[in-house]
Amino acid sequence: MAFEFDEVKQLAEKMKELTIASGKIHKKVAERVAQLAIRKVKMLTPVDTGDLRNNWKYHILKQGDTYKIVIYNNVEYALFVEKGHRIVIAGRTVGFVDGQFMLELTEQEMERLAPRMWEREVEKEWRRILGE
Repeated sequence: MAFEFDEVKQLAEKMKELTIASGKIHKKVAERVAQLAIRKVKMLTPVDTGDLRNNWKYHILKQGDTYKIVIYNNVEYALFVEKGHRIVIAGRTVGFVDGQFMLELTEQEMERLAPRMWEREVEKEWRRILGE
């Protein structure tokens, strides 16, 4: 089985194109994961006035070759709903409200889903570049 130098050159060009495209792929997948996480955390958030549910936000940070997704809520009682809290009356603890763990559960699900989402995007881009 013989091959021409031009074929190797073409493959090298395609590999270079894939390397360039990988940055776009990472950003694209990070954006999709962040949007999916926001939808999920909003679904899991209990609603009284709607303030807590409507204030979920995200930022995507690039640190070296890694993208980090930061999901946050600026509502002052968000942590108490997430983690739970004591009920204190007249200085005595009379009960405890369990946490809803909406952010923690969302994070666990995204950690499970993100690798497959990234893999699909890389495969799709690979097929596009190689013309398969």
